[in-house]
Amino acid sequence: MGSGCLEPDWWGDAQGLRYARIQGEASQTWKWTISSKETVWLWLNREGDGLIWGERDRFFLKPGMYAMTGGDHAGNWSCTRQTGMHFLELVVISRDWLTRRLGPCPANLHPGLAKWMHSGGPVGFCGLMGVWERELCDALERAGPHAGPGRLLAEARVLEWSAARLFRSVPETANAELPAAPGSPVARALQYLASHLDQPLDLAALAREVGASPHHLSRKVSAETGLTLQRHLRRFRIEHACETLDAKRMNVTEVALEVGYQSLSHFAKAFREETGRTPSEWLGRKRD
Repeated sequence: MGSGCLEPDWWGDAQGLRYARIQGEASQTWKWTISSKETVWLWLNREGDGLIWGERDRFFLKPGMYAMTGGDHAGNWSCTRQTGMHFLELVVISRDWLTRRLGPCPANLHPGLAKWMHSGGPVGFCGLMGVWERELCDALERAGPHAGPGRLLAEARVLEWSAARLFRSVPETANAELPAAPGSPVARALQYLASHLDQPLDLAALAREVGASPHHLSRKVSAETGLTLQRHLRRFRIEHACETLDAKRMNVTEVALEVGYQSLSHFAKAFREETGRTPSEWLGRKRD
């Protein structure tokens, strides 16, 4: 990286996990090429615009998005960041750490990741940051380069993220969807749901919006992500509710109405199923 670029601030190297933070203002566009041999990289993009590409995959990272890359044929990925302010958290996860924590290629692991762990090949997917990514970002920001309990919490959050994001789950299991391919009808459908939280799910209208038949869209979403459209809508609603509650701009009733719940009891039930806490417990967690 040349003049006007931001240098990654690396810290930690605990049993197969490394972390870095890129934060500050870039006075020019810059490109960074990294080697991902025997590792996968989790990119948590909090602020600033960027682009990540490997041998065949390319992802635009807007604020509030994440990506996981690795296993490129040449072991290399490139990252380009635009001029302006940036805040990017990185987690570099070794194959050994994943094998020890997740087991030897379980059948319900994300297919690209399972193939890479077994025989190599590219890993590349992205999605919108949700509760799990934000919790991980917060833990990484608190831990930073300092030794101590913060690093243990950071690793615990990486484990939580891995359990929530890297597995294809049975339909009854919450919070375990797979990211959709960028630009696909599935991804466009999920983006539409995320921007219309106060509206009930209208499958026919949504299918017209993305140019697919209702049956085909519903089947593709379930097959590619492991969750139904209704479950995605619930997750988006509760993630936005968590953000709004944390900002303390509204009370619980107002938040429920904003994300499309007319019944406070239905909102509380959905909130607990997604987060494991009631709305009141969520508000009180930072005081514990």
